Amino acid sequence: MKQSKGLFLACLFALLGLYSCDTIDCTLNNTVAMYCNFYQDGKLTSINDTLSITAADTSVVLLNRQLKTSSMALSLSYSYPEDTLLINVSGDGYTITDTLWIEKTSTTHFESPDCPVNMFHKITGVRSTHMFIDSVTITRPDVDYLQDENIQIHFYPSVDVD
Repeated sequence: MKQSKGLFLACLFALLGLYSCDTIDCTLNNTVAMYCNFYQDGKLTSINDTLSITAADTSVVLLNRQLKTSSMALSLSYSYPEDTLLINVSGDGYTITDTLWIEKTSTTHFESPDCPVNMFHKITGVRSTHMFIDSVTITRPDVDYLQDENIQIHFYPSVDVD
C-alpha cells in the first residue's frame, strides 16, 4: 500500500514538473510593421480613392486596393538598407504614383529559443518624389512591436475654390 502511494506521488510530481516546463513566454503581439498616417492642412485625413502600395525592388504588393483609408501598416524588408515603395492612388479617370524611399537599419530581435526571431528597424531617413506627397515626417524611428505612428505622410495643402 505504501509503495503504491509513493509511486502515485512520484508520478504526480513528475507530471507537474513536466507541465511547468511546457510554458512558452513569447510575445503575443509579435508583428513588426511601420505605421503611417496621412495628413493634410495639419489634420489627419483620408484617401477616399483606391490606394495600392508595391515594393519597387521586388514588385511585392504590400497594400492592395484599399479604399477610404487614413493610415496603413507596412512591413519593411530585412536585407535592404533602403526600401522603395510605389504609392499608387487611382480614382475616376486618373492614376497617380508617388515614390517613397525609407532608409533604415535592421537588427534581429531574439527573445528565447522557443520564440521566432523578428527583425526590428530604425528609420534613418525618408524622402519622396512629391507628386502628391508634400513632405514626410519621422515621428517614431523605431519600428518594433509597438503599434504607434512611425511616419506622417503630408499631402499638399487643399485648394479653396471660390
